[in-house]
Amino acid sequence: MPVRAVLLTLLALVAACAPSVGPRPDCQSCVPPGSRAGVRFQRDALMPGGDTSTVLTVVFRDGGRVRTTRSSEWAGEARNQWGPYFETAATDSLHATGILRSAEGDTLAVGSVALPVRADWWWGVRWDVARVSEIRGQPGIDPAGYTWYFPLRADAGQADPRALYVRVGARSISNPTPH
Repeated sequence: MPVRAVLLTLLALVAACAPSVGPRPDCQSCVPPGSRAGVRFQRDALMPGGDTSTVLTVVFRDGGRVRTTRSSEWAGEARNQWGPYFETAATDSLHATGILRSAEGDTLAVGSVALPVRADWWWGVRWDVARVSEIRGQPGIDPAGYTWYFPLRADAGQADPRALYVRVGARSISNPTPH
């Protein structure tokens, strides 16, 4: 009987110390092993008065594939969300269209971006909703750093409209650099 108790104790210790074989948790800058090229979308509402009630749908195409992802399904919290990592073609281009909808489903803004795709790189595409006056003066935020912006339809003609702002960045997969 004592031998059995010792064996059960050892088995429990081995099981507790064994590495997990389940899926790794998703994170903002994680790239799955073996990835050749990819993209991750992010929605950020960290600005004062940032928008957390709308849903961003991104429809994107690389090569012959068309896929859709929604911020309501992404990881993170209401003010900082990121989507899963998507493997993309290693050549050609990536076309992404962001569709910002109100909680009621009304389309508020639509904007598209086109990015070159190459092997060993992944794109981070960040969509922010804010007024340009809210972006100016924020630590570490330069309005010129936003490559594209698409004013919200409801704010058309206003001096300081809210807009869907887009920033992009690319990183090497095989030789990542800290950000």
